[in-house]
Formats: sequence, structure tokens, C-alpha cells
Amino acid sequence: MSVLTKEQASRFLAPLRGSLTILLLHEIRAKMQLSRFMLRCASLQSIDTTVLDADAFYCTNMDRFGEDARLISKGEILLLPEQDFELSSLIPLLSSKRELLIIDDLNSLHSLTSDGRKSQQLTILLKLLSHNARMNGSWVIATAYRTELGNQGATNRRSLTALGDLLVDTDFHTDSMQLKASFKGHWPNGEFSL
Repeated sequence: MSVLTKEQASRFLAPLRGSLTILLLHEIRAKMQLSRFMLRCASLQSIDTTVLDADAFYCTNMDRFGEDARLISKGEILLLPEQDFELSSLIPLLSSKRELLIIDDLNSLHSLTSDGRKSQQLTILLKLLSHNARMNGSWVIATAYRTELGNQGATNRRSLTALGDLLVDTDFHTDSMQLKASFKGHWPNGEFSL
């Protein structure tokens, strides 16, 4: 991955502002590179950041993130309780003054909310986070692993990908990653290369 400049970070973040964006991963190896990239963007843009670490990925890999994480002056990591998870514990996110919320990952959150009531609460929480991002001009960026491969990419109301405003697909290679957006205009051909 090449050295990231402030202009590149700005170009990546610009179309994602004011929305809940889902970065769709297809393999675990892409997660480290993408996480480092998002932390670098936050650092270069001096964005106050919260990471909702639903699967303890950021927490357990913090030493591998190095300067990318330490340079975020007002950053925080939120971990979910080990037992008796209730979505009400995430309500403070709705009143947070942080500019960037990274949710890692939606699959873990979805598995914790698999019963009907909690699943509806998760949908409502994400819709409210999306609304807050629009109203505050902030970012909500979530990662998710592709779970609907058998549906030929079909998105229905219960799909994780349907919970976001914008969908960005990742194409990972050994030394690079291509982000392909469902929107056009800000990135050349709707693509961004890391």
C-alpha cells in the first residue's frame, strides 16, 4: 500500500460524508489493510473517531496499527459486553460528538441480535445513526462480510447490506485493494485504489 496523502484521504472520505457506508469484505486478509487505511484517513484529517469493536479486532491488533491509531488525538474504542448484550448499551452513540464512527463489524452485531426484537432494534439504531450522519455531516463506516453470495448479490430488507445508505465492495489483492462504489461521481469510475 502506498503512502497516503491528506488529499487522497479527503477524496476517499468526501462521498461517504453524511451517510452510513458499508464496506463489504470478501476475505479476512483485507480487514487489516482496510482498518489501517481508515485510521490513517482519520489521523490525516484530524477527525475525532470512535471504533465500535464488535469482534475485538481493533483491540487485539492495536499494536499492529502503530502510529495510525496513536495519531488520532481524540479516539476511543468501544467494546461490547461479554454477556447479556443489549442494544440499549449503544444508545450513547446517537448523541456522540465524534465525527467518525467505525463499526467493525456488522456480522458480529447481527449475530448478537438474531432474535426478532433485537434485530429490529439494530435496524432502528443503524437508521438513526444514518440520520445523525446526514444531520451532522459526519461519517458512519461499517464493515461487513458477504453473507448473501447464494442470492447472486440480491439485496432484501433483511440483508446486512440493506442497512446502509452506501455500499462499497472490496477487491483485495496481495499488495493492493480496489474499492468499488455503488455510487458514481466522486471517485473516477466509482472506484478508489489503496
